[in-house]
Amino acid sequence: HTVALCGLHGMQAVSVEIDAMKHDIQQITMSNFDGVISKFRDSAVSSLWFFKGDNKADVSFLDEYNKVAADLKGMAKVCAISCTDWPLFCEKQGVKETPAVMIYPTNPMPAFKYEGKMESKGVLAKVARFIPDFTTKVTKENVDGFITTDPTKPKVLLFSNKKTPPTIWKALSSETVFK
Repeated sequence: HTVALCGLHGMQAVSVEIDAMKHDIQQITMSNFDGVISKFRDSAVSSLWFFKGDNKADVSFLDEYNKVAADLKGMAKVCAISCTDWPLFCEKQGVKETPAVMIYPTNPMPAFKYEGKMESKGVLAKVARFIPDFTTKVTKENVDGFITTDPTKPKVLLFSNKKTPPTIWKALSSETVFK
């Protein structure tokens, strides 16, 4: 038994294994795509990684994509689908090579293929850009109106010298975040 364990110790995974206990990626199928992504296009941004289980480029992209899923947890749906298991679905989506990522912004914006380096930083930035922003920039001219309008709605102020709000702030500004 010891020899077998030593022999396996140095081996690398040669297939994509998305484990719900280790990864924040939601693996979907052709049959639940509409219920997971399409149904929520009016209020949620999603990304979908198309992969082939035995493709080395996909195996190495798994950790990068999981960083995106971890960073956007609760703010965007970060999903994956196997083109090994669902080749017709991938073909209908126009995916010929993997890894490929499609981004599904809120309606009415059309879905599009991510065209950049297949690394977490680029994918994360592109998906985060489409998270709806319902924040209000408060100035000395509008502060009184902001505070007194809709008194039942909680108000939170962020003091910052940045030009745009952080991604988490945009996500929290949505009406749907607390539903």
